[in-house]
Amino acid sequence: MYAPLKKTSTGPLLQVRGLKSYFFTRSGLVKAVDDISFEISAGETLALVGESGCGKSITSLSILRLIPEPGRVVDGEIIFDDHDLLRMPPTEMRRVRGNQISMIFQEPMTSLNPVLKIGEQIAEVLRLHRGMTNGEALTQAAKLLTDVGIAAAESRLHDFPHQLSGGQRQRVMIAMALACDPQLLIADEPTTALDVTIQAQIMELLSKLARDRQMATLLISHDLGVVAGNADRVAVMYAGKIVEYAGVKQLFKNPTHPYTRGLLACIPRLGNKDPLPTIQGQPDDKNNGADGCAFLERCSTPCSSGGSKIPHLQEISPGHFVRCWRA
Repeated sequence: MYAPLKKTSTGPLLQVRGLKSYFFTRSGLVKAVDDISFEISAGETLALVGESGCGKSITSLSILRLIPEPGRVVDGEIIFDDHDLLRMPPTEMRRVRGNQISMIFQEPMTSLNPVLKIGEQIAEVLRLHRGMTNGEALTQAAKLLTDVGIAAAESRLHDFPHQLSGGQRQRVMIAMALACDPQLLIADEPTTALDVTIQAQIMELLSKLARDRQMATLLISHDLGVVAGNADRVAVMYAGKIVEYAGVKQLFKNPTHPYTRGLLACIPRLGNKDPLPTIQGQPDDKNNGADGCAFLERCSTPCSSGGSKIPHLQEISPGHFVRCWRA
């Protein structure tokens, strides 16, 4: 039996080392996450960036050990508070999930139970992980709704999800995720399908709560504007691998991998009336791990080495890593 998780060192809160998560399908092996490593310290926000299908969400589900069949983690370590989550008994992992590590999923309307009042859904988390009575849990649920900016919180406890706006449902998801004061929050596309004004409010709320609680945050997004204003460091993913990893200022000032440069070039800019550039071609399908650079066919400046060997993630300046032969 594992002892309750308790921080015993001053190092990073979360360390992901050589993580490989594969799907064993009838059409072949799909390497959704292929040998990635990163770390997050308390109070820090790391953004995972990349287009749909690059492995961002599977990375987060790997940390929580929630990968659906036929996928599974085949190698690596996920060290959280000096414990390897991949070697933790299922009963202990259930106590960590939703308690010390919480997650905000992409679409709150499908994540919330449509036939349960939101007060009951938040209270369930508190009863399960904090041992509160139903009355105590509902009182705390109202306080959490107030903390995330929902007015008339006590009356809102009796609402069903369909009675709330998209922004309000997202705030309810944040309240549920923060109910047990987690050390690590995983936010998977937390502003998807929200208008720009509500996006800014949600991200400002998450940043404030993270600062106030010294909570580590793994922010998963394809929106580089959101990342620029809220992350401390950025890991750019492509075809299951991290291709660039740097501080947010370093990355935006000196993008080095051609995929990162392509992503940044696609950001709309005020006053620019020219058509936005695109990254030609389609993402690598990640099956069977073909040798060579996965971005070769889409690269604007391909090199002869790209077709024979997979480039290593190399440090080109302090804290700035790039997986490219031209780096």
